[in-house]
Amino acid sequence: MSIETIKIPELKIDASVLKGALSGVPAMASQFKTTVDAVLKADDFTVLDLGQYCDSYEGFKSACTALASALGTLMVQNEDGATVVEVYDRNVGRIEEGVRYHQTRQGGDIHTDSVNRPDPMKYLILGSAATSVIGGESILIRAREVIARLQGMPEVLDILRQPFWFEGRGMSAEQELFQQPVLRGPDEAPDFRYLRPYIASAHERAGTPLTTDQTYAFDVLDSVAELSDMQHRFMLEQGQMLLAVDTRVFHGRTSFVDGVTPGAWVKGRRMLRYWVE
Repeated sequence: MSIETIKIPELKIDASVLKGALSGVPAMASQFKTTVDAVLKADDFTVLDLGQYCDSYEGFKSACTALASALGTLMVQNEDGATVVEVYDRNVGRIEEGVRYHQTRQGGDIHTDSVNRPDPMKYLILGSAATSVIGGESILIRAREVIARLQGMPEVLDILRQPFWFEGRGMSAEQELFQQPVLRGPDEAPDFRYLRPYIASAHERAGTPLTTDQTYAFDVLDSVAELSDMQHRFMLEQGQMLLAVDTRVFHGRTSFVDGVTPGAWVKGRRMLRYWVE
């Protein structure tokens, strides 16, 4: 399946509402939130094009921050207290060497972001400030479609609903351990919290390595998420914003190579990440 054949749901917002929300007009920001909430309740992700409203990196960052703030409280994402994180290749190493995924050019694991604090976020927002020269496709998988594929394996679903150890990686020097199920909620509206390397690391730190059954359940989950007909792959272009219900959408990306892109606001692929509660 090529990325050209996949229909990505686009968020349609009245221009006056969007302009008002971008300007911080309370009534328009509230109407923007009402519209987005309704769209993401009906589906699990959507894309909003802000290209015509922005002509620079700083302008785009301000626009993304204004709209993310209209949807709720911006959550702290690291021990520095940042509520917006730039996702780009910092050329500081590889994931295998302990470098965090968002600091590399690697594809990484299919995951949700609600893994490093006890309270999950509501929305994940990614704003594309610049694209790469090669690669960097966004990958999305709806959780309900994963559940549909797993209906014939109830033992796997049962294991995923049991408590697992998680760690607060990047949130504090102590990296607090806490327990949560990977899967909760009814099959028609499942909520996942999953990033396999973090969970495996937390289990090792807790002195209870993943069991054979738990490892098998993760193998099955990964295999389903990696099926080509499960994945929605597309390029998030400069000026576009992805909005997703984090616990109901697995996401990832393909590896990429940076370079000079004509008309880019900044050099190299760069995303702005927001967690909204």
